[in-house]
Amino acid sequence: MKFSFPSDFENLTNAHKKILVESEKVLGKKGISGLELKNIAEFLKVAPSTINYYYASGEELIFDTVLYSYGKYVDSITSESDGLEDPEEILHIWINKTFDWTSKLPGVGVILEFPRQVNKIGKSKQNKNEDMLKLFSKHASANGIKNVTFLCSAIRALQKNQKFKLYKPAQIALFIAKDQMFATYCSTIGFATLGGGLWVAGRQPDSKRSPAWSKLGFNPQKQMKDSVSGMIKLVKSER
Repeated sequence: MKFSFPSDFENLTNAHKKILVESEKVLGKKGISGLELKNIAEFLKVAPSTINYYYASGEELIFDTVLYSYGKYVDSITSESDGLEDPEEILHIWINKTFDWTSKLPGVGVILEFPRQVNKIGKSKQNKNEDMLKLFSKHASANGIKNVTFLCSAIRALQKNQKFKLYKPAQIALFIAKDQMFATYCSTIGFATLGGGLWVAGRQPDSKRSPAWSKLGFNPQKQMKDSVSGMIKLVKSER
């Protein structure tokens, strides 16, 4: 079955790119409940048929938007790290980019982790939705492997006091299988950063009102970064 995603993100028309850019904003802040084709059309001041030219359904627009956003985020890490050799510097780039992406666009991150929720808006097309989900998962996983491999490569180089080297996924899997501490570092730093970004996003509503816990001096962003910094010190202590 053919779907209208993933798009060729390197060769988008101006109209198509505008749709994805606006969709990313809405989906990132409001989740699937805020993403309706008519809302995107109204913002861009175009007829809904313009969006329907690129997407046959809202589900396809959602999945394409997530792949577009996730791909941009992963590419931004590799491009900013290009030419660098210090694994700690590269690791901080990964942490900062990941935290910023998840905290600014939490709706995208949630769908990336729980894509099946998108199918709820089209229950009558169950077979089609399952095929759609498989296609999305296939392409999201490709970027996910690239992202995790990059993170773990930086951690491995820091652990072994070496210059940064991008390992192959199979090599990282072997390191994880044979080195329990390395596996712990990768999972802890990864989950703390991703989870921390979503957590902070959920505690910074548009109202800007200060929640009770902040008045007690608790800063989730600082606590997350302190925790990750502590893990980095542990990694370096193995040298």
